[in-house]
Formats: sequence, C-alpha cells, structure tokens
Amino acid sequence: MNPNEIKAQRILIAPLNWGLGHATRSAKLIRILKQKNEVIIASDGASLLWLKNEFPDLKSIEFPELKIKYSKRFGAAAGILFRLPHFLNSINKDYKETKKLVDTFSFDLIISDNRYGVYNENCKSVLLSHQLNLLHPLSSFISSPFQILIEKFDEIWVPDDEIHSLSGDLSKPETDLKTPVYFIGPLSRFTYSTNTIKKDIKFLLIASGPEPFRQQLVDYFEANFSLLKDQCHIVYGANSILKKACSENITRHVLLNTEELESLIKRAEIVICRSGYSSIMDLIELKQRAVLIPTPGQSEQIYLAKYHSENPLFESVIKDKDLPSIFKKLL
Repeated sequence: MNPNEIKAQRILIAPLNWGLGHATRSAKLIRILKQKNEVIIASDGASLLWLKNEFPDLKSIEFPELKIKYSKRFGAAAGILFRLPHFLNSINKDYKETKKLVDTFSFDLIISDNRYGVYNENCKSVLLSHQLNLLHPLSSFISSPFQILIEKFDEIWVPDDEIHSLSGDLSKPETDLKTPVYFIGPLSRFTYSTNTIKKDIKFLLIASGPEPFRQQLVDYFEANFSLLKDQCHIVYGANSILKKACSENITRHVLLNTEELESLIKRAEIVICRSGYSSIMDLIELKQRAVLIPTPGQSEQIYLAKYHSENPLFESVIKDKDLPSIFKKLL
C-alpha cells in the first residue's frame, strides 16, 4: 500500500512514546494522509504533547502510558524482558483501548508506530517499523515472541528503501514473516533545500534519550561549549526544565516544532545527537554533518552508529573514550 494513494478513509495513527523519534517520523505520514483522509492521533506522554503542538487541527486521544524500564547494561530490550508481564499487560491495555476506538469511530485503517497492541481484527492494521531484526545479545530469548507480536498486523511498513540503505540488517528479519512487508521510503519530517543558509551555529546538541544518560551528555558538552567563543545551541525535548546557561555563547531550547528545529539544524555546522533511526533519516535528508553518539546499552543505536560510520556526513562515537578526540578534531 502506498500512503500517497490512500484517500477517503478514517485513519488512526498511534506512535510509541519512547523518545520523540516515533512521533516525528509519524508526522511525515500524518501530513501526507491528512490531505485526503480524516486522521486521528493517539499516543501518550511527551509524544502526544509534541503531536498536539504540531497538529492542533487534528483530534487527539490519550492512550495508556507504556512505561519501558531501561537496563543500564543491556538497554531497553532487556528492560522489557525483565519486566515481561508488565510489558504484555501494557500491550493488552493498548489492544483494549484500540477496540473501543474502532467501535466508536469505525476506522478504516490503523497505523501503529511500534505500539504492538494497537491493531484490530475488524480493521486493516499496519505496523510502521524499521526494526524486524532485534540484533541484541538477548535476541535468542526475545525473537520468537517479538515475531508473534508483529505478525498480528496485516502489513508492515518499513521507512527505508528495498536495499536497506538506512536500516541495514535491522530491517532484515531472521526468519520469513507471514505478514507482508513493504518498503515505503525514508520518513523525514524535514525537507532539503538548495538555498544557501548562513552557518552561524558551531555546534547544535540535540539532547534526547533516557536519563541519566541524557543529562550526562548535556553536562559534558555544556562544559566544553563554554570554553569556546563560537555560538552553540542545545535542544531539549518535552518535559524538560531549563536552567540558566552556564555561558553566554550557549542558547537552550525546549519542545521546538518542526519548522524551528529544521531552521536550527540548517544553521549548524555540526549537529551532535543520539544515533536513533529517525535522527539519521532527518540528517541524511538535510545532508547535515553530525556526530552520532549511541545511548549506552542500546544495541540498535550502537549498530546504526557503526553502520553509518563510513558515511562522510557522520562521525560515530562507538566508544566513550573516543569522544574527546573526535570533538577536538571538529573544532
């Protein structure tokens, strides 16, 4: 199914609230689909807040909060495994809430961005995901139940091309899936322009991911930015409380909309961010130089940082000890 060809349908789009990446890439689909269809948004927490700010004209629904605990050693997948009953209960809550919404709104199509309980047997249900292969140290314990979850959907849409340019092995399932998989192309909320834009920001840090790693990243770069004369900016997501910047050359932002963040990125010589899939899609769309720093213990981000390390746009920090030398090289 080509999203551009869908028309005259009532559609539920529900991204996972785990960072803003799922919400921001769903935004591209929302913009495409709302031109010819009625679109209703459902999520929770920071993702719902961001989507409501981005699409104030669309109806939005709050889903039950899915709290994913993070294992400092093995990442989120291990956190899910260790708290499997809670995770399955959260999926069941999403499933029950989706059934109520289908009964109320008579949806023609459901698009779930990694919310595995957002599907319904009486409505065509699509899973939007770039990760069909977990590539995790604990994958032998997780792969089978993971496959059962994704095969409950009628289709899987992968935001990449058919040669896996951006996702690599992540979008190559270990075993054949019963559910048909379609590659719908990258989904960046930004648009590349050939217009010349003045690069008046030296470094732009996009601070995201779970605590305490996010704050550790901010502390490290604030200390280093304050030693420079160049203008540096830091962007925070929702639910962030900003303190006064420690130096006059540092500017802070919180909960920027797409237009505002796109402008900052285009003005920056170098972006510093986590190596999340949505971030990489955005950076490649804008042809933007960047430093990719995977969240510790998050195997998907570590893989993506390594996979894209040969791209001339990127410097990938695979080991923490390499960060000072890479930062110094970019000065």
